[in-house]
Amino acid sequence: MTPLPITPGAYIKLRRCAAGLSVADVAARLPTDPATAEHLRVEQLELIEADAQPMTLSTIMALRAIYPFDVQVLARLEALAQRQDLPEPCLCRLCGSWRAGNQGDPIQELCHACFQADPPERLDAYVASIRPAYLDAPGAA
Repeated sequence: MTPLPITPGAYIKLRRCAAGLSVADVAARLPTDPATAEHLRVEQLELIEADAQPMTLSTIMALRAIYPFDVQVLARLEALAQRQDLPEPCLCRLCGSWRAGNQGDPIQELCHACFQADPPERLDAYVASIRPAYLDAPGAA
């Protein structure tokens, strides 16, 4: 059993966190028309990141103006969520950036920057969280 694919909302959250922003930071910078209270923007962003509310094109573009993410990756993840038969993009499980490596290897599921710079306790927690899935895989020791 391999880790679950990254969902569109999880990808948006990974990229927000990689940019060093909280949901409140993004909500404060997010323009809305008509004007929406900041606490409602926080709730909307939390729903989007939980894949409980779809994103509109205007929301995608507004978020992209605040922090970087790849719209093509987002579109691919949405197609996968809609059960289209496409390969999953190779994304770092910590920051959502493109990575080199093989699916199925916990260490290679990280980009070079996260592998090199991530605090050891966070890296250890990530590996521990997915390790059981790899141990259950056929042929795993």
